[in-house]
Amino acid sequence: MRGVTSKIRAIIPTINTSGRGGSTQNQQKRTFLTHQSRNAAIQTLFQHLESNYGNLPSLIDSGPASETIVSEDGILHPHHLARLFQHEATALHVPNFFRSESAKKLGEELIQESLRGSGGGSNNWKVSTSRGLESSDVGTLGEHSPYNVAVARDQNNKDKESSPIDEYFDGVQREFRSRRRSQSSTKNKDEDSDYYKLWPLDKLRLELEEAWPSGAGLARETTKQKRNNNDNQHSHPRPFGGGLPRIMRGPTRWKKGFIHVDELGPLDAMRGLFSANIYLTMPESEKKDEETLETAMEDNRNDDKKPNWRRDMGALYAWPLGVRSRWDWYRNAMTLSSLSAQDPEMQLNLQHVLGKPNIIRPKPGDLVLLCAQRPHCAVGFDEGVRVSLQCFLQYNGLEKRLLIDC
Repeated sequence: MRGVTSKIRAIIPTINTSGRGGSTQNQQKRTFLTHQSRNAAIQTLFQHLESNYGNLPSLIDSGPASETIVSEDGILHPHHLARLFQHEATALHVPNFFRSESAKKLGEELIQESLRGSGGGSNNWKVSTSRGLESSDVGTLGEHSPYNVAVARDQNNKDKESSPIDEYFDGVQREFRSRRRSQSSTKNKDEDSDYYKLWPLDKLRLELEEAWPSGAGLARETTKQKRNNNDNQHSHPRPFGGGLPRIMRGPTRWKKGFIHVDELGPLDAMRGLFSANIYLTMPESEKKDEETLETAMEDNRNDDKKPNWRRDMGALYAWPLGVRSRWDWYRNAMTLSSLSAQDPEMQLNLQHVLGKPNIIRPKPGDLVLLCAQRPHCAVGFDEGVRVSLQCFLQYNGLEKRLLIDC
């Protein structure tokens, strides 16, 4: 999960409780009291707002904004992307974006890579929560960590000679180079043992560039993010990663999935954070043995569009929650803030208040794009492996270039 940077304290206006006038000593006392009680006061305020005015179910989108667009021809279309990015749809599913057999083969290669520990092995994708970085059900492969992990490490870094941020950007370049080359299986020594291949995330980047009217490309570090300005090697803005392999192995911790967002804040038609996943391997549904026969029969009687985690193992749930104003955010802030907390009780409450999700059951080779500001989860599973390639897309308006990062 991407770093959640818009916590309650970040989006509310700063409350001036120091008063005006008075002695310096009194001002210092007020400042001390403010630091001690600010968080408690904010929590009390939002509890009061939600208990009197909160109504999250009323903010669930209906109609086109609640739909999952399905591009049956396997192509990214500008009008589909525009609907998604302007929050006029909840998700975009592109079946057969990458050839299914090629996706399965690549997924198996990445599973073997994770077992060998090649390229740094499989590292737990730490999620940013209100308590800091916490472990998740997801592991990553590659030459660099996700950027939010690098930032967290940099904040605690005491070694001035090395920087986790620089390590991230150096690893990005190695990751690009290594993923585009593949060892040939030929035993003929006269033939080149290496060859180039189309990495699925490169295909996504190329087709976004072609489909989006203003183009698409890698995000680059800003002036504020740049370090070592006196170092010629880092004198130019460096590109962010274009995505990483993600691996989930059963049994997962969250059987019904961990409902979360990757960025907290109201939806805005002029900006948004979106997640793209290309699926390579998926866990099989629960085996229908004698112990689960009754459950299977019940599943067959139920509407296929209703969530059932046993049937939907490895599937994606996305909720069409449309919080579009600060007031709506404030009056439901306590519940919304639980979207960044790995807490079982909060997860149960979210399942109750969010209602029925959009259910996406991707197959190997499928691409799914969704708004990372809307609640979503990958349904857990007992056995098998779920492998996908994931990146983030930053949307800043119809006339702006899409920015890709990881």
